[in-house]
Amino acid sequence: MTEKVITRFKELFDQRCNLYPLLNFGEDSVRYDFFSALTEIMKFQPWQVQLEYAMNKDAYNLRGNLKSKRKEKPMLDLIVNEKGINFCIEFALFRQNSNDESGINVTERTIKMINDMLRLALEAHYSNREAYFICVADDKMLGHRLRSKALGRFPSSYEIDNSTIEEISKLTSGELDSRFTSKFLTHKSKIKSKLIFNEKVVGKKIKIETRILIWKVKMK
Repeated sequence: MTEKVITRFKELFDQRCNLYPLLNFGEDSVRYDFFSALTEIMKFQPWQVQLEYAMNKDAYNLRGNLKSKRKEKPMLDLIVNEKGINFCIEFALFRQNSNDESGINVTERTIKMINDMLRLALEAHYSNREAYFICVADDKMLGHRLRSKALGRFPSSYEIDNSTIEEISKLTSGELDSRFTSKFLTHKSKIKSKLIFNEKVVGKKIKIETRILIWKVKMK
């Protein structure tokens, strides 16, 4: 992924937030703005960018349920493997709800992030891709961390190892996706998630601090 793509993505998202409140749209708008930036800057045709694309079959373990095995095919939000460029991305939107005064479920969103980083790291390992987690998050999420302190405050660069996964699994009643945790635990490796982009969203409709965050994720 190039710096020009990231810059254009932010420009497009800023413009969206000039016109519409963050509460009026969802994660798909984040994906669409990135897709638009990617095709514009890299001159890709639409069919050269794969959306909701099946993961490498070696990057996860099937669940034990026979019905699940027949239907199972985990997807990644976006994959590009063209012109010598090979990467995968998962997206997230962590924002306030309709009540300005209420909080949000920070643990639920942190678990979503860890699940996405797990699948990205495993896909990168088995398919030899670069992997990125792209997230738009507002002040309701910024600065929070799990009570266990297994991870640093959000957002920061993270190092996830077997003990991190085991500790979080105990605290969250199995909310981590076992298809990926079970595969990751066999490697006895670490996931390195480096925060490479962290900038404020600038838009007339932004009510509270909102940031575009991008991590580069790999397994070592």
